[in-house]
Amino acid sequence: MKAIFDSSMTSVTDFLTKVRPVSVVRNIQIILVSLTLLFVTYVLSIPFFGQSKVNTDPDGLFSEGKIAPETIQSVKEFSYEDIEKTNLEKQKAKSNVPFAFDKDFGVLVAGIDTNLSEDLEILRILLQEGKSNPSVVKDRIPRWRNRTNEEIQAILDYPRKDKLKNFIQQYTNLIFSKYCIVKEDLPFAKELDKAGAKIRNIGTQDHTTIIDGNLVIPRSQIYKDGPVTAVLSKLASEKLPNVSDSLLKAVSRIGLYYVYSYPACNYNPEETENARVKAASAVVVQKSRIQANEIIVRAGDVITPEVKLKLDMMNLYATRANLASIISIFLTQCVLIVIVGFYLIRYRPNRLNDLSSNLIIFFTLWIVIASIYLLSKVFYATDSDLSAVYYFGMFVPVGMLCLLLGFVYDEQLSIAIGFFLAFAVFFASRYNPTSFMLAFTVAVMSSIYGRRLLKRIDFLKAGFLLTFVQILVTTAGYLFDGREFFVSSGAGFFKDLSNSNLFRITVMCFVNGFASATAVQFLLPLYEYIFNIPTRFKLIELADTGHPLLQQLLTKAPSTYTHTFMVAALSERAAQNLNLDRLLVRVGVYFHDIGKIPNAGFFVENQHLIPKPEHIDKNNPALAAKTVIDHVLDGIEMAKKARLPREIISFIPEHHGTSTMAFFYHKALQEISSSARKNINKKDFQYPGPKPQSKETAIVMIADSLEAASRSLDEVSPESLDELIRKIINSKLAENQLDESGLTIGDLEIIKASFKEVLLSSLHQRPKYPKPEDTKALETANTKKSKS
Repeated sequence: MKAIFDSSMTSVTDFLTKVRPVSVVRNIQIILVSLTLLFVTYVLSIPFFGQSKVNTDPDGLFSEGKIAPETIQSVKEFSYEDIEKTNLEKQKAKSNVPFAFDKDFGVLVAGIDTNLSEDLEILRILLQEGKSNPSVVKDRIPRWRNRTNEEIQAILDYPRKDKLKNFIQQYTNLIFSKYCIVKEDLPFAKELDKAGAKIRNIGTQDHTTIIDGNLVIPRSQIYKDGPVTAVLSKLASEKLPNVSDSLLKAVSRIGLYYVYSYPACNYNPEETENARVKAASAVVVQKSRIQANEIIVRAGDVITPEVKLKLDMMNLYATRANLASIISIFLTQCVLIVIVGFYLIRYRPNRLNDLSSNLIIFFTLWIVIASIYLLSKVFYATDSDLSAVYYFGMFVPVGMLCLLLGFVYDEQLSIAIGFFLAFAVFFASRYNPTSFMLAFTVAVMSSIYGRRLLKRIDFLKAGFLLTFVQILVTTAGYLFDGREFFVSSGAGFFKDLSNSNLFRITVMCFVNGFASATAVQFLLPLYEYIFNIPTRFKLIELADTGHPLLQQLLTKAPSTYTHTFMVAALSERAAQNLNLDRLLVRVGVYFHDIGKIPNAGFFVENQHLIPKPEHIDKNNPALAAKTVIDHVLDGIEMAKKARLPREIISFIPEHHGTSTMAFFYHKALQEISSSARKNINKKDFQYPGPKPQSKETAIVMIADSLEAASRSLDEVSPESLDELIRKIINSKLAENQLDESGLTIGDLEIIKASFKEVLLSSLHQRPKYPKPEDTKALETANTKKSKS
């Protein structure tokens, strides 16, 4: 059973890590991107899809007056024309329109001034005749008939009769200009006080004025004891300050009579109504808004007319798909995907050229998108108050995705995916900026820290880092939104603290941070096993010399085993100095020659340890070349069966590239006639390749040849090593073996220095130790000399 399972997983790994043409990988990527685009658009567009209608017909379950059998909430936000609110706004607009009045200033001259002049002329005549009795005055001047004798006597006693007209005229003019005196009582006095009055002045240059409603006075209020009389009396005292109280009273009473007799204002109902109709028609149609996930009615509540209206509007609007919003989300996601795609092509063009990497990235992204969908269902669920305390972005495991991708690949790729995901969180959080900042900040920080996960303790540090970052951003969001961190209820500090928003958001940040770090620890072994990716921890496991293949190499090809570790030392030092993945290089070297295990005795380094019957006849150059080539093919096959990562397997063929086996090729040419040489195919004496596709495998190619050649040095010195290294590198350059590796001239100089450093320390000359018998002879001679 185990063998079947191992064989199946080997096939799966081989299928996932198989090198495919770039065009095939691009087609797969298009499919995966399209699926992701549709999935993300669907998740983010759910609030804009329609929902099922509820039956509000008279015989329906949700008709007016019935008990709601279930809780109904709107799945999306929409607005509707609210007729009732519009009518209220129209009524409000009408009530704010001033009442229209017409004030005729001609009355002031034709009525009041004329009658006042006539009455004062009669008074003058009576005084000339010596008739200064109040009764006679009231009898001769009918308009003064209702005045008291005291008021008439005050008039008669005032010596400056010429000023009486000015006093009365000034007072009436003040009342006329400031107030609007109407003949009839106004049934809309309260509305008038609120809306005010618009006065059309007839017979004056100031055509229209707006006054307060309390300045419109029915004439019946003039003589009634009350606020109107008090205000008019105060006006007289302010404007006629040097007049005695008795005369002031007489003047104001007589003046009010003329005002009473000739009210100059008339209410204009037609103009008022026209103005109100115009104001009402100017009111825009009022809309009410129902929020997404807003509860329209709870189960067990009575369906009121207001609730029925909302249900009807929900049936009208919420059951429709908002195609404009859905298309908007789709287009936005397309733009974001294009941005991410250009970024990755620019900075990591070769990172996603295999199926396994694409599956890892998209599968993990789908997990997070699915979590966004599920979390939105809970976060915005009925009766949920999570949004009052938390931000949606605090629940999404963005840190898990970016920490994983940053560790497995690199921070550029991880940040690009995190950038896309941050906008998905932004849309899912209903455009909450704090949620976007949470997702984006966590994405950047976890991507950067992912490359620094070297030990298990680093996962714990990652949890603290993500928690700290989220607390900072959440605190900033609380301050920006003006939310309360801590409210004292008098129950005690610790009780208040445990119930405070500060405590809740801190706990949630810890949960998210450490859950993300823990999830990465859980997913890594699965991804390592299924997709066979060479993570740091996977490489550490493979670097264990107890691996079965390395143990076979040690047992069956011990000198090759020794050669392997020497090449590893050379390659690792060069990789370290070039800031490459030295652990990958070390493990790649460990397995680069495992193909020699089946025919270990053929290879020169093992011949002194292997019995001669196992040797292959090297006098047949073609057969020998085939055997050498087979060790590459055998090594690839053995590595696949052992489920080594593709990146490790690539060291097996690429450390030889397509170089020619010069010894056997030369021998083949030498041993046949010149006429038969044209039948020899040089490709039969070349390794199958490919040439080194990375700096790491190119370093191993040079180190492998150098280590073997260094054993032939007669003298180890800096000069001899310089010459040897230069010769090896030049030979590889001559065969164009390093063309596709990406190594530069500067890199080669660093490699030379690194190799020289390691070889000088490992091939140094040791002093020749004396024989024990020579030492014994010297001791004996010294003893005899001492005795003598």
